[in-house]
Amino acid sequence: MDQDRLILPAIIIIVVLAAVVLIVAFTGSNTFDSGNLYFEYPNSWSQDHVVGDFSNNSLYSEVTLTANIPNADSPTSYIVIQMQKKSQGTLKLPGTNEIVMNTTNSTVGTTNIGNLRATQLGTFGSNVAEKVTIIEKSDYYFVIEYICPPNAINQTESDYNAILQSLQIQ
Repeated sequence: MDQDRLILPAIIIIVVLAAVVLIVAFTGSNTFDSGNLYFEYPNSWSQDHVVGDFSNNSLYSEVTLTANIPNADSPTSYIVIQMQKKSQGTLKLPGTNEIVMNTTNSTVGTTNIGNLRATQLGTFGSNVAEKVTIIEKSDYYFVIEYICPPNAINQTESDYNAILQSLQIQ
């Protein structure tokens, strides 16, 4: 008889512990720490590939994160972080205002990421949403970008902003 009374509380304790473990596993974050770059990203994203080591000896480094966003037309979203050495001389590229003027539903602005000033460009179309943040530091450009289907923009941008908030460039 005493054992029967203990079975229900034991089952409840096991279910609660399993739920806590699942919540912690899916709501935590991973870290990326290589060379001069550190950031945290949600567990729902995974590293697709890494090129280079984000050190001062590297001409180019890149890490690509992917996530499958539920209920999206094309479920895969991407966040790409790049570091590239500035080239010598001048490269004539269209200005950010020209790029924005040539696309619909676009934005351009500046923001602070830690103690660094960054330029942000965003576009939102019927097939794709994209935001690019460009940081210039010393002899390098750091480019952080997301690309996703429009119906995955809320989750992707939220995770992108979490990465920008934890971003540290040495």
